[in-house]
Amino acid sequence: MHHRLTILSVMLAFCATLMAGTDGPQSTAKDGWSVNPVPAMAYDSDFGLMAGGFVDLSYYGGLYPNYKHRICLEALTYSKHASFYMFQYDSKYLIPGIRTSAKLYYDDNPLYWFYGFNGAVHDYDRSLNCNQDNGIAYYSYDRKFINARLEFEAPLFAHLDWTARFSYWHYWINELNWEGYDQSNTLFRRYRRLGLIQDPESNGGSIMEFLAGLKFDTRNIESMPSHGIFADVVLSMAPDILSTGYDYVKLAARFRQYLSLGSDRLVLAYSLAYQGTMAGNQPFYTQSYIINFKPSDGLGGATTLRGILYNRDMGNDYFWTNIELRTRLLETNFLNRRVFGVLTPFLDAGAILQPFRFDSQVQALYADDNVSDQTIEQYRSGMLDKARELHMSYGLSAQLVIDYNFVPSITFGIPFDKRDGDYGLYMTLDYIF
Repeated sequence: MHHRLTILSVMLAFCATLMAGTDGPQSTAKDGWSVNPVPAMAYDSDFGLMAGGFVDLSYYGGLYPNYKHRICLEALTYSKHASFYMFQYDSKYLIPGIRTSAKLYYDDNPLYWFYGFNGAVHDYDRSLNCNQDNGIAYYSYDRKFINARLEFEAPLFAHLDWTARFSYWHYWINELNWEGYDQSNTLFRRYRRLGLIQDPESNGGSIMEFLAGLKFDTRNIESMPSHGIFADVVLSMAPDILSTGYDYVKLAARFRQYLSLGSDRLVLAYSLAYQGTMAGNQPFYTQSYIINFKPSDGLGGATTLRGILYNRDMGNDYFWTNIELRTRLLETNFLNRRVFGVLTPFLDAGAILQPFRFDSQVQALYADDNVSDQTIEQYRSGMLDKARELHMSYGLSAQLVIDYNFVPSITFGIPFDKRDGDYGLYMTLDYIF
């Protein structure tokens, strides 16, 4: 969802980065701070016209191309009324022997996307998606959240690290309340009426989450590896400390491999990912959260299935894969900065393995749709097939790698099935894996 800009912003990023730190650029690039401010005015396929910017600060301290300290600040607002603010700090040297990360997010979206539980169970009708002509935003409700997290990581053995994280979330959720749209005609309201979204969770709430896991990493460079493996497995636990009536345990695992095909100029990169709920009773507003990502919801969007509608698939257990061919076409030094141009064709695919609240969904929709010409078993079987459908997309990314650690990337993705949307256009910082 976040860091999305367009070609105009890539040009701004390039120019601003080259101009930053001109008072001694050689020292800035190799030893001191590298400052990359990027103002942004652009258009995004999901959010409309956007204004804002971000600043990426890396302190190398003689470790170039790796850094000692990195700070990212970001503020974005969109003409379709969403806004996002982020602070992020990362260092392997603040506490000797332990990598420390701190992040703070605030997200405000009065037209947040909701396509129902279990993806393709509901067909997507683009004429109902924030259509100002007929005054319908059927797939929207009002959502805000704040997330603060503190994460630690340290080595156990060669290439194997442990990680631990504490997170606090608070969600504010309301019915659609935006001028020009029919507040009574939304899928969110239908779910509330059917009891699929329960009263105790319908207004949001707080979650305290504890995470522990292992990471295996043999990448040669973190930001743009040409060979190596990066894999992790984490267990996330949210006990009911705040007496909300909700608690859960989740397992998430991801395997990423980078294969140099003859030279570092051509790299095959692929990722295999799984996330599932092992136990507990989870509120619907946290069910779609993808662990270990910049705030991202469900399958679809810039960080999971590119080109597919954001949060299109929300289920209990997920599996997805991303395959990229990273082709370096440009390599140069400009103003004492190392610059690479990369083209990356990709293929993404993912599915819900275990649906969320599926039995309740079948009963509620069966009655609400007034199905009379087939048995509920047939209805259930058809819904289950839809819930577990494979969703695929393909497309092309272009990266401009500056000093290895600053990687603006523009991506255009197209879904194989138009029920998943028409296309997606995103600009992110860094590769998605």
